[in-house]
Amino acid sequence: MRDAVHFFALAVLVGCDSSDQAVNRVYPDMVVAPASVDFGDVAVDFTGATSIQVINAGLAALEIESVTLSGADADAFSVTVEVPLSLAKDEVASLGVVFAPATYLPYAAELTIVSNDEEHPTLIIPLSGVGIYAPTPDIAVDPLSIDFGAVAVGTTAVATLGIANAGQATLTLTSAEQHGSGAFAIIGANPSGFSIPPGQSQQLVWSYTPYVEAGDNGTFIIQSNDPDEPELIVYLLGNGGGDFVYPEAIIDCNTPIEPRRLVWLDGRDSTDPEGLALTYAWTLEGVPAGSAVNAITDPGQNLASFISDIAGEYTVGLVVTNTSGISSAKRSCKMEAIPQEEFHAELSWNTPNADLDLHVMWEEADFFSVPGDCTFCNQVPDWGVLIDTTDDPSLDIDATSGFGPENINIDLPIDGAYSLLVHYYDDHTDASVLATVRFYAYGVLVHEASQTMAYNYTWEVGQVNWPEGTVGVTGVYRKNYEYDENGDALLQEDGVTNVAGPRNCSSE
Repeated sequence: MRDAVHFFALAVLVGCDSSDQAVNRVYPDMVVAPASVDFGDVAVDFTGATSIQVINAGLAALEIESVTLSGADADAFSVTVEVPLSLAKDEVASLGVVFAPATYLPYAAELTIVSNDEEHPTLIIPLSGVGIYAPTPDIAVDPLSIDFGAVAVGTTAVATLGIANAGQATLTLTSAEQHGSGAFAIIGANPSGFSIPPGQSQQLVWSYTPYVEAGDNGTFIIQSNDPDEPELIVYLLGNGGGDFVYPEAIIDCNTPIEPRRLVWLDGRDSTDPEGLALTYAWTLEGVPAGSAVNAITDPGQNLASFISDIAGEYTVGLVVTNTSGISSAKRSCKMEAIPQEEFHAELSWNTPNADLDLHVMWEEADFFSVPGDCTFCNQVPDWGVLIDTTDDPSLDIDATSGFGPENINIDLPIDGAYSLLVHYYDDHTDASVLATVRFYAYGVLVHEASQTMAYNYTWEVGQVNWPEGTVGVTGVYRKNYEYDENGDALLQEDGVTNVAGPRNCSSE
């Protein structure tokens, strides 16, 4: 926004008589956009939201005195703004407007803005929308309070919490946070992000392991897309509940992140109600399938880290403990690693010794050809525009034994067709393996497939069509033999099957 410029009234002398003066006044000028709002169809019990921009196009300050809703259906609308409100020249204010239909009918109301704009002191903005039927989720939590009763210090008791969906649409748990004592814990994954289909339920198993005799208490706050119960609180009690105020673990949750980057975990905002010093315990709760990440660096510090090796979801947990030995509830952070390159292909497999290789071939390139096949022996070929590296593929991770991952990336692919292929290069005493390939286009996972493979077999995953970012699945799986026009393996003179092509780029 441009800086406000101050204008002053100018006294202009008229004729020769200094007593005759004309004064040029400056005025505010209120402009709104849009001039009317139609929310269209909005499901009953849900909301539609938008904003109205109020601009001062005049030279003097615009003073907004009131913003009100009127009309028979005014209760279905709401507006967020603090008045009185003063806007300098060219300054913009945003009014948040929400439509929440309660029945399946059309609605209409008027939003009235009163200001010191002399030409339009009262400005009316028509509002409209229609309430329609749509299936909704309906969360049901049982019980709403878990009391573990009397439990001896150092021993563990368990209890079950049920989260059911009694509605007709999928229930999504957008957030699930535990507060209070760290003596309570979920056995298994934090359910934040879980989806529960209509008529189904999710069971959470809780444990309680007291470390002091005075009792423990806590809460478990569940937020969901249930329109009439967006937040529910489950109370946790053990050994009478106690009266502690517990330290709180707070994670500066760094999301989204990128693959192949150092990810900092920041717990410095964690607090203790009595100001006691804290110790930190970071844990790695989950990584994407195929990831080789298995530990956090400096897990006992308020700043810890790990390196995200592949795309997908990483989950970390943090518990802080004060010098009195009282621990916080575990706080979790889920981070989605999203590739920044437009073209991102990943390979992983499920055995510890085998060496599988990812190949990306451009247009009609042959297996192990140079420069057309990007793989371990041709890691950064020059494709597309010469010397321009943005359209070149890059094998950024080459795993020579066990699990992977391997990935090949292109920042800005040129238009055309690209083939994805996996080769079982060396077994290193492993037998068959399950290979998995994931392909991301423009940061979105568009294809995932798996294939059980044997040594020296190839798997043609599919063809990537660019710039569409789609994958045409071929799924051809065969031993790396040469074949005749009938698809039969060619034999050497001694009757041995003729192995196709080179084993690497240099031997072609």
